[in-house]
Amino acid sequence: MHNDKFSRRQVLVAAMAGSMTTALHPVAAAQPDGFPAKPVRLVVPYGAGGPTDAHLRVVAQQAGALLKQPVIIDNKPGANGTFGAAELARAQPDGYTIAVLPASVYREPYLNRVNFDPMKLTYLMGMTDYTFGLAVRQDAPWKNWSDFLVEARKRPGKISVGAAGPVQTPSIVLSELVQTVNVDFNRVPYKGDAEQATDLLGGHIDAGVLSGMASSHIQSGRMRYLVMFTPKRVPQFPDVPTLREEGVDVVIESPYGIAGPEGLLPERARILHDAFKAALESAEGRKILDQLNQPLNYRSSEEFAQYAKNTFTREKVRMERFKSTFSTQPK
Repeated sequence: MHNDKFSRRQVLVAAMAGSMTTALHPVAAAQPDGFPAKPVRLVVPYGAGGPTDAHLRVVAQQAGALLKQPVIIDNKPGANGTFGAAELARAQPDGYTIAVLPASVYREPYLNRVNFDPMKLTYLMGMTDYTFGLAVRQDAPWKNWSDFLVEARKRPGKISVGAAGPVQTPSIVLSELVQTVNVDFNRVPYKGDAEQATDLLGGHIDAGVLSGMASSHIQSGRMRYLVMFTPKRVPQFPDVPTLREEGVDVVIESPYGIAGPEGLLPERARILHDAFKAALESAEGRKILDQLNQPLNYRSSEEFAQYAKNTFTREKVRMERFKSTFSTQPK
């Protein structure tokens, strides 16, 4: 009887210990070689102040607290958002340099000479997707997509529309939209959404293909969306229809995530993955995504790597079809 009680007590203690271990974040228990022993550098291939920078600054702070080392943001705008991948190509595979990879990473090798191979990176995790819509100032004369399209056809080449580009996803999809609806806009490429939003508010362009950067301006009553480029309506703006609802089958799919150099030790990759996943899904991480009007779209390391492979293959076909339409001059 005594042995039975002791046995049950051992089981209970073991179960409690197991529960406590599970409750601890995996990063706290998984530091086999003391990694990280110094700050981790996170390359963000866009300028400070844009939606990607705003998101990653919050996530980096949360991840750094879990890793017990600061995660330092290194903004490197330009090269169509591929500077992060370029940095990884020459970084040591020690886990101290990681980078944000946007969709343009899988397109640029078909347009320009690059020093990286998207298939030779260590994919850590997918994080979210940009949510794009066609934004105008609040005082713009167009109330909806139909009004805008009618006016553009009346004045071909006169209505200016901004988009991150010239060969980033928004500019490419804008070009596809122009071909689909047979209309001529004055297309204006920008390095990022922050600069574009400033010009739109200042009256330098008439409209812009803007991501969540527009959300705060819409909430403050300075901008509004005419139509969304998303597959379905977004919760933050339920009254704004999608282009598909307007009979135009054009969608912007532009997820991003983080990766490390080729050859990154699996143990270190797992530590980074666990910390950034927890940061992404934290209350602070979810809050900034809500503010940016972006969904939490986590992909595991394997899922993100498979997405990269599929996208790299798809972009080859896409660029062969549309290459003559796009300018490949550097930004």
